[in-house]
Amino acid sequence: MILRIDTRSLLTVVAALMALSVSTASADSSVYLREANDILDKWIARKDVATSLIADTDGKWTIRSTASRLYPALILTARLTNQDLYTGLLHETLADEMRLTSRLSVFPDDYHLKNQGFDRSSRNPQEILINAATYAAGLANIAAQVGPSPWTDRLKGIVDAAFLRADVQTDYAEGALPSDDLRVNGRLLKVLPLLAELYDDEGYLYYARRLGDAYCVSILPKNGGLPAERWNFQDDKSRAPSLILEDAGVSFIEGMVGLYAVEARESTARADIYRPTLSVMFDVLFDHGLKQNRRFYRRLQPDGKGGYSIDRKRESAHTARVFLAAHHYGILSGNATYSDRAIRALSEFSPESAWTALPAMIEFSGSSKDAASWVESVNLAKKDRNEDAGERLVGLLAMAHRSAGGARISPWRQDVSLTGSQSAMGLTLTVSATTPWVGKLVFPRQLHQALFVGLGFPNGSRIDPDVAHRVENRTLGATAVWSGSLLVGGLSADIRQDLSISVLPIPSAPTAP
Repeated sequence: MILRIDTRSLLTVVAALMALSVSTASADSSVYLREANDILDKWIARKDVATSLIADTDGKWTIRSTASRLYPALILTARLTNQDLYTGLLHETLADEMRLTSRLSVFPDDYHLKNQGFDRSSRNPQEILINAATYAAGLANIAAQVGPSPWTDRLKGIVDAAFLRADVQTDYAEGALPSDDLRVNGRLLKVLPLLAELYDDEGYLYYARRLGDAYCVSILPKNGGLPAERWNFQDDKSRAPSLILEDAGVSFIEGMVGLYAVEARESTARADIYRPTLSVMFDVLFDHGLKQNRRFYRRLQPDGKGGYSIDRKRESAHTARVFLAAHHYGILSGNATYSDRAIRALSEFSPESAWTALPAMIEFSGSSKDAASWVESVNLAKKDRNEDAGERLVGLLAMAHRSAGGARISPWRQDVSLTGSQSAMGLTLTVSATTPWVGKLVFPRQLHQALFVGLGFPNGSRIDPDVAHRVENRTLGATAVWSGSLLVGGLSADIRQDLSISVLPIPSAPTAP
């Protein structure tokens, strides 16, 4: 069934609210998408002449920056604003990346575009594995938003190879681990529950449980409640006991919360094993790692005597992500202590980098008035000298997603305005265009939110394809029932005048044919 909208019909659609949803959206999503599209065009212009790879400022395709941060952000931007780039050049980039940069199995290494060869003459397997895990984490941001795709296939290939080649033996897990390094294991742990959910594949949970068991049964209890930077599994003691709250360390925390969400949902014995260990970890972080300004210290090192050595000169840029993980854990475990501590800390928290904190703060805005106030007032026009183009893009896309209540238009056009506002009654979308626009209004599919801590843009409406929804035309006083699968696939629309649209779930109602 197709929904047609013209000058004689003004529709209003009401969609299901997520548990963590945005109360209102103050700006038109196109404001953020226009800037994101400008950044996309700028970087596409840097395409290497001989390949479709994107050159960084040093003329290289670097795995930990260009491939892991910028490239995924460009893909997610093009998906919203430029379908030709999304299905064309950026898809070719994936093929060229696999062909040119794979150095150890399917694992990539930095590539010098001018010299048409690897940046380093010698092969360092440990560094390449860290690169691969970092790239996997970047690809997971695409997977969480897009679902199965060629980029998700690349992600699966890296993860499968990491566990196929795993050779770190431990008595605390049913199978070998990919590494003794948290920079590898933490990032892989974060993506495994996502892959299991997307593909309904227990094999990825099996991999995740290897890591979860090894860390929760062995490492954390013996390392002051914290995951170690590196662990000697043969001697069962730390090589480097510190937890560094950069991306890898925070990814481990997010990954453990995602895995715990699975175990809690299925009421497994592991949930009871993981819960006290994770509680101790968050206790240590809040009691010993949090500064008076409510930012976490960057490094915490157990001293083996019940105390902790703290690097008091440096702060973590990822404080908001840790708060969000603690908040999710508090809800999942039924222990409001951790959710409450995160919410209270937010009342005094001011991020050092707005772009780094923005996605987590947006997700928090449905549960914290302080987070919502910060998101509404943050000055995104202000340039951060340390800001990363990929990070800025992700922030812009997160704001656009929030402003549109999770919906999007396809094809995108710069003059088409899409705004979503949510209330207790649901989501209301407003669409306007300076000239007639024909396309689709697309809603995101419902996913298990707790598995996606730190991935994608979870705020906004999520539509269950198996649930019927009531579509109401408030102007004409007419209603219709539509399937959730139709909304996820996109409602066809012919916009010739300002339009207001919405969708309200009605689980007991039959779906439209």
